[in-house]
Parts: sequence; C-alpha cells; structure tokens
Amino acid sequence: MNARETDVVIVGGGTSGAYLGWRLAERGMRCLILEKKPLGELGKDIGPFHMEEEAFARFGIPLPQGDELLHRLETITTWPPGRGRKVTASLTTLDMDKPAFMRRLISYAREAGAEVVERTGFMGVVRDRGVPVGVTARGPDGEFRVPCRLVVDASGIGGAVRTSQPATPWFENDGIADIDTLVVYMESWGGLEGEVNPDINSFLHFQGWYAPSYGEEMIVGVGMPASPEGAVKRQRAFAATLPFTGEARSSTSGRVPYRRPPFSLVDNGLMVVGDAAFMNKPFSGEGVTSALTACAIAAEVAAEALSRDDLTREALWPYNLRYFRGQGAKFAFLTAAMPALVSLSPPEIDFLYEVPGIFTPEGTRALNLEYELKSDPAETLRAVPALMGGIAAGRLRPGSLARIARMGAVAGAIRKLYESYPEHPADFGAWVRKARPLWERADRARHDYFRRLLREWA
Repeated sequence: MNARETDVVIVGGGTSGAYLGWRLAERGMRCLILEKKPLGELGKDIGPFHMEEEAFARFGIPLPQGDELLHRLETITTWPPGRGRKVTASLTTLDMDKPAFMRRLISYAREAGAEVVERTGFMGVVRDRGVPVGVTARGPDGEFRVPCRLVVDASGIGGAVRTSQPATPWFENDGIADIDTLVVYMESWGGLEGEVNPDINSFLHFQGWYAPSYGEEMIVGVGMPASPEGAVKRQRAFAATLPFTGEARSSTSGRVPYRRPPFSLVDNGLMVVGDAAFMNKPFSGEGVTSALTACAIAAEVAAEALSRDDLTREALWPYNLRYFRGQGAKFAFLTAAMPALVSLSPPEIDFLYEVPGIFTPEGTRALNLEYELKSDPAETLRAVPALMGGIAAGRLRPGSLARIARMGAVAGAIRKLYESYPEHPADFGAWVRKARPLWERADRARHDYFRRLLREWA
C-alpha cells in the first residue's frame, strides 16, 4: 500500500472509529481508518446488540432496515433474585445485528470521504520533538508510514496507541488490569420451554440478562470480573434460576472495561475514544451509545482544532471539558456507587425491591436513557421507615446500608469534582490531586467485591 498524508489517522475501525471517521470526513477532514481485522469480521464476536431507538436521532444515524433490525422491543424489566416484585419500564429498544450495523457505519464513513483499510495493524506513533506527526502500520503489503496532524486511539480495551505513549503529568499510559474488566459470556438459546418475557430482562444480583437474539432465540448472558471460567460458571448458575429452559446453540465471550477513564483523553496531537478510554456504561457494560456520545464531541473539537491548524493539548482540551462535565461525571458516579448496590445478598436485594421508591419504572428508564439514579424525594423519605424496619427484621444488614451510604458519599464527591473539570491544562494537576484519593477509595471497595466474586465463581 502506498500511504499518503492525511489529517487524521484513526486506529481502530469498530463503532467508535467508524463513527468518528464518518463525522470528521463530513466536516471536510481527510481521515484514514486502520482496522487490524478483515472488515467482514467486525461485530461477529457480538452478534445481536441493543440500542435505544431515540439514540439514532441523537447521533444522526438512520434507523436500521431489513435484516439488520432483528426485533423492536418496547420494555425493559428488572427482576429481584427471588423473582418477586419486578419493575417494568417503557423503553423502545432496537435489537440489531452488529455485523450489519458495522457494515453500514463503514459505508457512511467511506461515502463521506474517509479511507478505511483492513487487515492493517498499528505499529507506533512517529514523533517530532515529542509531538505526534504520524503513525507506522503493517498491512498485507508490509510496513508503511502515514504522516498526519492528529492520531486517534479507537483501538478498543487494549488502548494500543495510548499505552504506547510516554507518560506525562497530563497523560496516563497504563494498561487495564484484569481486575478492572468484566468478562461477558453469552449463549443464544433455542427450543425454549417455559415462561419467557419477550423484551429485555435484567437481573442485578448476577449482573445477568436475557433478551431476544436471532429469530426466536434468546440471549442469556452475565458479566463476571476478570475470569472467563468464572463467567461460564456464573452464567450456568444464573440460567438455572430462569423460569424457562432451552438449548444453547451458540456462545460468545469478551471483555469490557470497568474502571475510571484516564483523567485526560487528550495530549498534543492525540485523542482517545470508546473502549480505549473505558467508556462503557457502568450499569450494563454496553459501550456503543456511550462511545458515540464521546465521539460526537471529539469530532466537533477535532474539526475545529484542525481548521485552525492547532493540535496542541490546549486546543483539544474542550473534548475533556465537555465529556467529563457531562456523561463522564454521570459515569464516574455510577462506577463508584454501583458495586455497593450489586454486592448485596440476594435476600437483601429482594427486600429492596419491596420498598416503595427504591426500584421504580421511572428510575429504570432514567438510568438507561439519562444515566442517572433518579428518585422522588418524597418517596425516598417514605422509604426510610421501611429500611429501618428491614434492619430490625434482619432483612437488611446495617453494614450493607452503611456501605451504600459511604460509597454513595464518595461517588457524589467524585461526580461533583468531574462537574467542575478544569477548563485549562494549567489547573489539571490540582484537580487530579483531589480526584486520585477519591478513586482509590472507590477502587478498593470495587476490587474487594470483585475478588469476593472470584473466590465464589473462579
């Protein structure tokens, strides 16, 4: 391949890379997207995936048609472990074929003018006086070099570009540890017998779910910290609690990040998006719409910086500012707070489902669409006597309630800090010094819970 100079090299042609390349090319930027896999393989390791219908308009993506759209789902139901009081929220979600969706995104990027090359892996960043000025890559015809003005890491959970860069006071280059990942294991079941709720079903205790797959099949899946073997065991235990049986006709597994993003997503001539920036939803592990939110911001900021020919850290800083003060602040709160809730015992979760105002349809919808743990203040006050009664009756341990309150306070402090993310890199160091000890507390609590799961299932 004879490479040519371009404005932007995007490393990774998955959801984030394809969408960002599309949006930048639409703005007149020359983009080269490097994808190490054959393009026909993109999405095959996932198969069916779900995306809220209203997200398509938000991100300017046409609705799916034909074989790409598998099912249109109208509700999401969350279930307590004992299958007592369920909570059903109205939420229109499209069940789609990920390979077909990826083909469509790639076609949009190409039609807008982006160049997409497959079977081509990132080798390294070319630097001039410490500033990125291009990349080296290896494709079917050997190694080549591409001069560019901006490098974007959309390479996935491994963060191939980010982890290859030198660490600075403004930029972290550490890789992700196993304990900061969830292994997702899914089976697609056919020949179903029993009581099957036809839409999306979520189970807090197992970090599990079932939802429609291809045809009449259902996906039955779980998330499990760090351990592929533990994920299979946990999925088996979860499946045994369901009111239906079926034949596992296919299975797939993969890792998603569960940790805070790097404190900064930019450096001179560099941006990080998607799984490479650990942007998955803390309550479900899904990463498509959360990555698209960041990519939409990144496209606007990068296009402005490129048009001014200023790719300094300062010029790219508005991406940090807009992402972390918005979705990033919400995700930071949930990442810190959720482990205290999901670590409750099954009887305790069953009890909380019975308490008015704790799990509600409105709260379920807000969590999935707005990434907020919303509750009605009056309902919350009315829940206090019931919670105290649960402690007196032995249905809720005092330590559990104290842990939720303690981690809720830490999570709240983290969110407040992100909502005041520094406007300029000059103030970044002071902000990090405040954020780091809060995250250390949140990470200790989450790691303790994850290690307990590993002892139980691995």
